[in-house]
Amino acid sequence: MTKKLTSVTAAVSALALSATPVFAYTNPIKCSTVDCLITAVLSFILTIAGGMALLFLAIGGIQYMASGGDKMQVESARGRITAAVAGLVIVFGAWLIIKIVCDMIGADCAI
Repeated sequence: MTKKLTSVTAAVSALALSATPVFAYTNPIKCSTVDCLITAVLSFILTIAGGMALLFLAIGGIQYMASGGDKMQVESARGRITAAVAGLVIVFGAWLIIKIVCDMIGADCAI
């Protein structure tokens, strides 16, 4: 078990460290106004939330396939999938509300 955990930890660490050049930019958000900064932050938050919901959806699907018919594991997987779909609906709803509000106030929101 420890050997498997060590190999998984090494693989995750190698993957995380291989992506560090991507984050080496000095200022990835080129905003000079407050509304541009708010748009960038909201876009980032919605991207992270949507990605997490999709990740939990995939984990729930894998858990469902690997349950082997065990009633407790199937219910746990269904609960995770339901929560992930609800999370995606919330993320898309938040995006829609932000777009509607931006259109109503006439702001240039590029979300």
